[in-house]
Amino acid sequence: MKTSTKASLYVFLIFGVTYLIVRFGIQMLFKDINIYLLTAISAIITVILSPQRRIVKTRSGDEIQLKWLFSKKVITLK
Repeated sequence: MKTSTKASLYVFLIFGVTYLIVRFGIQMLFKDINIYLLTAISAIITVILSPQRRIVKTRSGDEIQLKWLFSKKVITLK
């Protein structure tokens, strides 16, 4: 599996899990919220909380780095 595919898969899975947690959390707090507003708020919060993927060019080749809001450490995929 290519490194870019692996990084995309990680980001997608983390995004999906984070979206579900945020969506059901908001839905539990606000019982009578409009479904469209719930979806929009959940998506915005999830985009902020999910990891960001960066491609860094080094001497040995391109590396993909994942940077997350909750971690000071940068995850490097080779």
